[in-house]
Amino acid sequence: MTLILVTSLEAHARDKALDALVRTWPHATVIRHDLLEGERVLRRISKSFLTLERSEIPLEHGCLTCTVRLDVVPTVMRLVDEVSGDMIIGLPPSVSAAMAMELLEPRLLSRGIVVDSICLAVDPSALEDQMWDSRTLWQAGLSSVRGDDRTSGEFLVHEIAYADTALLVEGLFAHLFEAQAPGCQSGGELFQRGTQLLGHLGPHLKVLHPERDIILGSHLAAAARRRAAAGNPCVDSTGHAAQESRSSAVENDFTTVELRAARPLHPARLLDAMHHMAEGCIWLRGTLWIANSPSLKMVFGGAGPFVWIEARGLWKTETARTHIALTSDSNNAPELTEMLRQCELTDAEMLQSTEMFEDVLKLGDLA
Repeated sequence: MTLILVTSLEAHARDKALDALVRTWPHATVIRHDLLEGERVLRRISKSFLTLERSEIPLEHGCLTCTVRLDVVPTVMRLVDEVSGDMIIGLPPSVSAAMAMELLEPRLLSRGIVVDSICLAVDPSALEDQMWDSRTLWQAGLSSVRGDDRTSGEFLVHEIAYADTALLVEGLFAHLFEAQAPGCQSGGELFQRGTQLLGHLGPHLKVLHPERDIILGSHLAAAARRRAAAGNPCVDSTGHAAQESRSSAVENDFTTVELRAARPLHPARLLDAMHHMAEGCIWLRGTLWIANSPSLKMVFGGAGPFVWIEARGLWKTETARTHIALTSDSNNAPELTEMLRQCELTDAEMLQSTEMFEDVLKLGDLA
C-alpha cells in the first residue's frame, strides 16, 4: 500500500496535483476534503476518476482542527479498513500537513501503516506574490475560517519545510487566461522564477513537474519535524541545519545568506539591524542569542512583510548561538555579515551585567 498526503494553499493546485498522481497510481483511492463556509465539510472519494462517495457534513465548530479530527481522520481510517490498495489524501486547502499527521499518524501506526510521502502542490508563478501577501488567509479567500489570521507566507514556509516533495502545477490564472498569461504557464518566466525561489525555500524538496515521471520523495517523520521546527535556519535533505556558513547562489536572482555570531548580541543594535536585514527579504529565520536575556533561546522568523521573535525556552544543553539565514533577491552578503558583527558585544560589554542592557525588544514579555 502506498499512502500519499497532499497539502496545498489552493484547491485548484491540490486538485491538479491529485489528478497527476492518479495518472501514476491509477487504481488508488482518492480522498478530497474541503472546508466550506457555514461550517460544512465537503468530502469526495473517487477511484479511477469515478466518484464513489460525495457528502457534506455539518460541523459544530468549523475550525481546521475539527475538520481533520472529526472527518478527515475517521474517513481515512474507515477506508484503510475497507479498501485495499493505494490511497491519496488531499487535505483541505490551508490545513497544515503537520497538524493532520499529528492526529492521523498514531492511528495509522497502530495498524502498521506509514505515510510514504507528503506532497505540496504549488503554483510557482504565484509563489513570490503569496509570500509577500500581507492579508490573512481569511481576507485572501483562502480559508473559510474567519479567525484564521495566518498569512500565505506563514503557511507556505511551514508546509515547504514539512513536505518531502513539491508538485509544480499551473495555477488558476494560467488556466483561465492562457493567451494573456504566458509567464504563468509551465516554462514561463514567472513559473521559472518561482521554481528557483522554491529551491531556496525548500532545498530538501524533491521538485517534480506532474507532466513528467513522478517518483516521490520519502516522508521521514523525525526529519520533517526538525525541518519545520521554529529556529531551523537552513535545511538540507536530512533536516539538519547546514554545517558551514555560505552564500548560496544559482543561476537566478535569489540568494540565501547564512550568518553566525559567536557572542551575544546587543539588543539595541540588533533592533536597528533587524530593520535593514528584513527589508526586501522574502524569508528569514534562525536563532538569536541576545545579551539582556542570554539564557533564553530566541527564535527569529519572517515571511514576506512580517517579522517575529518568540522565546523557545532555555538553551539548556544546546550551545547558545546566533545562526540566521536570509533569502532575498537583493542580498549583499558582506554587508549583512558586517551588520551582524556590529551587533556582537564588545570586550567591555561582555563584562557588564545583563541588567545594563535595555530590553528594547521586550524579551521580558516573552519569557
